[in-house]
Amino acid sequence: MSEFHEIWKPLTIGQTTVKNRIMMSPHRQSYAEDNMPSDRLIAYWVERARGGAALLSGESTSVSRRLARASQEAGPSGWRMTAYEKRVIPKFAELADAVHEHDCRMFMELSYFGANQGARVDIDDWYPIRGASRVPSPGGTEIPMPMDQAFINELVADYGQSAANMMAAGLDGVEVHAAHGYMPMQFLSPAFNKRTDRYGGSTKARAQLLIEIGESIRKRVGSRLTVGMRLSFDEYIGEAGVTPDLAEEYLEIFAASGYFDFFSISSGSYHSFQYAVPPMGSVDEAFLTSHGQRAKRVVGDRAKIFLAGRVLDLETAERVIVEGAADMVAMVRAQIADPLLVKKTLEGRAEEVIRCTGANECLATGFLGREMHCVMNPTVGREQKWGEGTLRSANKAKRIVVVGAGPAGLKVAGILGQRGHDVVLLEKGSQIGGRINLIKRLPTRGDWQAVIDNLSMILRKCGIEPNLGVEATVDLLKDEEPDEIICATGATWDRTGFSTCRPDRETMPGFDQENVLDIGTAVAAAINDPQSLGKKVLIVDDIGGYLPIGLAEVLGNAGLAVEVVSRFDVVAGDLNATLDRPFVLGRLAELDVQLTSGHFIESIQGPIVEIYETWSRRTRLVEEIDTVALAMLRSPDDDLYHELVSSTDISVHRIGDALNPRGIAEAIYEGELIGREL
Repeated sequence: MSEFHEIWKPLTIGQTTVKNRIMMSPHRQSYAEDNMPSDRLIAYWVERARGGAALLSGESTSVSRRLARASQEAGPSGWRMTAYEKRVIPKFAELADAVHEHDCRMFMELSYFGANQGARVDIDDWYPIRGASRVPSPGGTEIPMPMDQAFINELVADYGQSAANMMAAGLDGVEVHAAHGYMPMQFLSPAFNKRTDRYGGSTKARAQLLIEIGESIRKRVGSRLTVGMRLSFDEYIGEAGVTPDLAEEYLEIFAASGYFDFFSISSGSYHSFQYAVPPMGSVDEAFLTSHGQRAKRVVGDRAKIFLAGRVLDLETAERVIVEGAADMVAMVRAQIADPLLVKKTLEGRAEEVIRCTGANECLATGFLGREMHCVMNPTVGREQKWGEGTLRSANKAKRIVVVGAGPAGLKVAGILGQRGHDVVLLEKGSQIGGRINLIKRLPTRGDWQAVIDNLSMILRKCGIEPNLGVEATVDLLKDEEPDEIICATGATWDRTGFSTCRPDRETMPGFDQENVLDIGTAVAAAINDPQSLGKKVLIVDDIGGYLPIGLAEVLGNAGLAVEVVSRFDVVAGDLNATLDRPFVLGRLAELDVQLTSGHFIESIQGPIVEIYETWSRRTRLVEEIDTVALAMLRSPDDDLYHELVSSTDISVHRIGDALNPRGIAEAIYEGELIGREL
């Protein structure tokens, strides 16, 4: 801890004093019930409070009396919250009290989504969405109805009422969400605000709504509640939107008003959401440092500055403060992955901190309409049953053999070891990590190594040494005399070319040619020697994930001619939810990689591939292809499991891809699950 000086200092923000400089800024969990905090949500926050964070700020909470009805993305529903209705005060009070027990402070973010809001979700309550002007969201096409003065007056009053309710609940502060393209930012952004009345036409006029919101809140809470604002410092659309220079002008106006005790600096909007929560390999750590420095110079002593932006460890947080970029540092994904990050460091256990990989699965769950979870930390959202202190020693120590040291095998071995079982971990390869060892070698994917490092750290702590280069057989496993066997043997890529888009055939004509490779084999070959695949490569994307795109980038960087063909409407569609797609597509464009969506392969005839348009069946020939790489189905490597079941009386289990090929999050979850059950 000797290298840290600034992050341990207390700080006073308005009426709130925090014990250190580490916080979590607002992020979506979607654990709420009936528009208010649920027991699951409270447990999530208590785990982070117990872990040492000084300040927590809850997810976007609706201020409007109109709510937003059943829109999951836009406002309160079965899982989103309202701050306006007084009926929610007792449950918010329960949240505040639970967090305060751990000497932690809690703010709530007050939001109204404006043009980004859903409107036709509740069949009994259709209504026009509202915005600054008749400019639709980049994420949709519905034209908003410009807010008239009566609606603005109502909304401004609702902010005041909502803040008063949060104060009544015992929360320490509120944050007005004026970032990421939501309603108040729509008034700040020239791209959205085309008004000619008192709310548009000049910098001061575009700031007027937020001044009125600040005034409304202060009239209701006075100086008894800490009040701040979240602000995107750059919209990343040039002079058409909010630029750093314009953000400085706004900060001067807002700081001079005296209504705001802090400004939480972020970036991006719906035009550029990839900069709000940048994924693995896309930006430098603490990439908003220069924005924070500019904000602090403008604000001075009039308010405190909070800063987010991919801060993954306390060393970086310390540097951000030392360099004058923030008073408080927001570490969101880092404390999703390890809620005990601060506590472990204070106790001299920094080497035990679980590091975030930046996979952005926590963010993707929202776009997919799911409750938040984490690739690395399966206890997220399950703190009530799996949180700190719930892992119990086994009633009876067993000898358990785990076959396979991929994510599932590593996780289950670590959990079993922590519970006191005698664990033997076998891996036929020369290194642990399974398919992560392939993914991590692709451009920008190096942080996947953190998964291996995190899981292997737990093994070392338990004294478990993986046995590498060992091919598990039934006889070998019998000789180990185990009480239980867990098969985490993974899966294999299919190269037959079967696809659900062609139910009329079992294989792709020409799949058995020497120049046709499955995606795993192709990636491994390309990483070792891209030229080994020839000069012209066709990649078939039937999965929508990163692997085919990563292969295309490797080959493009090596100067090969590459085309990616996908039967889906977009190539690599799964990367939209993780926000990887805007970054990787830009890189592929620079490499002249051709992306062809809505097409599939009819047949492969040597170097000639017949491609057809999926909706019309019109065909074309692609010639002089040296290699065809098929990113298609995977099949479980479960032969050993079935052989054990049929030939032994030993209790045998399957987890991860050996059970059914899925993602890394599922593999780690199942490792945690069975590790706790045995």
